[in-house]
Amino acid sequence: MPNTFTYLSEVYFDELDGLGFLHHPRYLLHLERAQQKFFEHLLGVPDFNADRDEDIYVVVHGLDVRFRVPLSKPGKIVVDYQIVKIRSGGVTMDFTIRAPEGNTVYCTGTRTLCKLSAETHRPVPWTDAFRAAMEAF
Repeated sequence: MPNTFTYLSEVYFDELDGLGFLHHPRYLLHLERAQQKFFEHLLGVPDFNADRDEDIYVVVHGLDVRFRVPLSKPGKIVVDYQIVKIRSGGVTMDFTIRAPEGNTVYCTGTRTLCKLSAETHRPVPWTDAFRAAMEAF
């Protein structure tokens, strides 16, 4: 069983749509916040700094999302990430967005990221240290 990175996020009232549910693109915002903290964890750094850490210069290559149960009130949610596959300059992760108690799953899916060169904006391999951190995780 792969390791799970868990991030506690906060849903605010202004993220709910006219029906009173978390609007579907807002789930992606919480995924982004969790990914930032996950990469900071893997890099062992306190902040997100692309000038210092080239491995955070990534784009989303693929996203498969399944909405399970509508989230209908502000409050805490949990984003869980698990690394599924590491490639030369890419990584695929499964994710779950759930209630903190773990009984209610709001959203599940898979997200694939591709590392780019900041200069050329073309795909490049992970640094050896970052790849090792992902593999160790």
